[in-house]
Amino acid sequence: MTEHASPHISRLSRLQRAAQTYVHNVQADFELMREGRAKYLGDSIQSNALASETFKKIGLQMMVAIRTMHFLRDAGFSTGAQVASRVIRYVYAAEVHPQSRWAPGVNIVHGTGLAVGSGAQIRHGCVLLHNVTLGDAFDQGTGVIGGPTLDEFVHVGAGATLLGPIHIGSHTKVMAGSTLAESVPPGSLVKPAPAVVSPRDE
Repeated sequence: MTEHASPHISRLSRLQRAAQTYVHNVQADFELMREGRAKYLGDSIQSNALASETFKKIGLQMMVAIRTMHFLRDAGFSTGAQVASRVIRYVYAAEVHPQSRWAPGVNIVHGTGLAVGSGAQIRHGCVLLHNVTLGDAFDQGTGVIGGPTLDEFVHVGAGATLLGPIHIGSHTKVMAGSTLAESVPPGSLVKPAPAVVSPRDE
């Protein structure tokens, strides 16, 4: 191997690794969606139906778009990843930062209005509904700026907002409309504050 060939081989290896990761992650997302549909809706989706289900299911489409953005990032095409992020914004009305970290096997349901910051980490089995925010914020206690980490099989309901470098334990359910800025242990149920109803001033 010549000295001049080494950078080319390195770039090619990076591209190959990014492509392998892309294929693996998309397949894992599809399998999680299949499992969820079978469990909750009684659907029986064939294991070879990735293409047709991507066409029909907006959430799976969004995951493929996010995985494409991350493929470009991992392959070293940072400008391409930023362009993909803009495409996701305009097509799906969702803000997903290219530097956010998504483990294989994540499910988006509906997805419109999703906002995921650069510091967010989402692990296997997580389910995100529409209008969910996983935002970067400053933690006054630690002085750290960061985003939420969702452990395995966390379910985040519609309109929930999670802010800052907090840790959400595995198998936690964050109910629709909740706002959370502190870590919670595994197996938690996070409920929204009750609405306060009072007469309007004339």
